[in-house]
Amino acid sequence: MIRLLTKNDVESYWALRLQALKDHPESFVNSYEEAQEKELTEIRKQFPQEASRFLVGAFLENQLVGIVGFEQRKPLKVKHKGDIWGMYVAPVARGSGTGKKLLQYAVNHAKKIEELTQIYLVVAAENKSARGLYEKLGFEGYGYEKNALKINGTFIDEQHMMLIL
Repeated sequence: MIRLLTKNDVESYWALRLQALKDHPESFVNSYEEAQEKELTEIRKQFPQEASRFLVGAFLENQLVGIVGFEQRKPLKVKHKGDIWGMYVAPVARGSGTGKKLLQYAVNHAKKIEELTQIYLVVAAENKSARGLYEKLGFEGYGYEKNALKINGTFIDEQHMMLIL
């Protein structure tokens, strides 16, 4: 089951988000160490629940196994753009099409925003399976950033991708 997450999902969302940050630090700007210091009350206050800023979750037997966020850019001159962020599918659900369904849901929900014409995302360049998924859904690369992240002395390159609606 794929659906928008609500504040009732904060605890399961945050547990999965921390797992993502811990297991795949190369895929996220935020670090596990920084994130684990945040209080759940702070996460609940910042939890996105707007038409232009939302989280989508994938559930397997009532357990949250996948997450992805979307946020429309705010300044007037770039309101036609939005960003996919924080995509993660737990190992138990990988290879089942969950990631594709999750991302399709987020894109389709974002398309309801009248002025939106473009959706952007960033992916670790070495993550070929994620890049392949994004390409299957119509995202195209438009930029490559060398040394975008530095984790324990190792640099991670990132591929910037966009989808024209």
